[in-house]
Amino acid sequence: MSEGARPKTIVSAEAPQVSTEPANRREAAGCSRERLLERLLAAVPEDVGRFERLCGEVEDWEKLFAEAREQGVAGVIWYHLAQPGVAVAPELKKQAGRYLAVERLGRTRLRAALDEAVQALEAAGIRAVALKGIALGDRVYPAPGLRPTSDTDLLVTPTELDRAVAVLESIGYESETGPLARYYRENHHHLHLSRADTPPLELHFRATTGFGTIIPADDLLARATPYRMATGTMAWVLSPEDEFLYLAVHAARHLFQALVWLYDLKLMLLRYPDLDWAAVSARARSLGVAGALSVTFEALHRVVTAAVPQRGDFVAPHRILVRLVWPVIAIAAHQPSESTRKKAGEILYRALLCDHPVSSVWSFRHRLLRFVRRRAQRYLPRVVPDAWSQ
Repeated sequence: MSEGARPKTIVSAEAPQVSTEPANRREAAGCSRERLLERLLAAVPEDVGRFERLCGEVEDWEKLFAEAREQGVAGVIWYHLAQPGVAVAPELKKQAGRYLAVERLGRTRLRAALDEAVQALEAAGIRAVALKGIALGDRVYPAPGLRPTSDTDLLVTPTELDRAVAVLESIGYESETGPLARYYRENHHHLHLSRADTPPLELHFRATTGFGTIIPADDLLARATPYRMATGTMAWVLSPEDEFLYLAVHAARHLFQALVWLYDLKLMLLRYPDLDWAAVSARARSLGVAGALSVTFEALHRVVTAAVPQRGDFVAPHRILVRLVWPVIAIAAHQPSESTRKKAGEILYRALLCDHPVSSVWSFRHRLLRFVRRRAQRYLPRVVPDAWSQ
């Protein structure tokens, strides 16, 4: 994950009942803390009074802050605690102020890296859209630096990809080579670039892949608009409709593993109350991600009680299959990281959310084959090709 947050799957309404046995009491307490964090996020920024009342239910602020940091929303909680109108202990307000100051300083390298990359590409005549991260946080969050990120994400067209890589290499970045680079160009949506003492850079040549389909870059770049970032650098950002759809598919693709991704979408809904939902629906269906968008709306309503559009054209193409998604997410959430069962659950989940049966079969087959090949290379390295590890 490139957002600096620990995976955590949102399954509030469908999760299995937590055992009351002593061995699971800590897990139950963690679930309760996660749910309180969700309720705090559901309250702000619209209902500060409710946020303040919920603060009174917090029994251990340190543990709640630890959970919030892992979910990428600590800055949001600190920001609202620091507001003059919120009545909490003075020491808590001081902690909030200190945390926010540290977070702003921590974004300095990321801002500098984003500015440098954007300026270099612009000077070469390459339009690059800034995805997620700092550019999103500055536009929809209540203050700069509240949205965490650990890397820089830029989107270019496939025809400009090689030239963009060359430009970034000219300012010191190194790109991947060999089987992994070939796999990413053929099957993925971005390349990884790195530079010493600089946050990683993901250069997208497709917006995203998943659910048996591809969201290409060309139309998104054609509809992109210029935006002056907090540093004064001019960047390109997606149109509001494209950005909402992109963020929704991104969150769904990762099984809603971090609260920050749902909170991004909630703030997008508040920042752009007049989104052209007919356009969002038409693009989702033409791209084959209507099922993913439908599930994201459900997650937004369940977790952060966001007001999502109630329209018939946002119904998933295969409603019965989509209902199976939540049990699959719940099962995957309780499996150890990188376990076979977790991977199998993720493969099934993405196949269930494909809009078209052919795409479901292709997605399931492609991901299952990759999983089997990587396992084979891990356990039989002398027998199978190195390329199978990708």
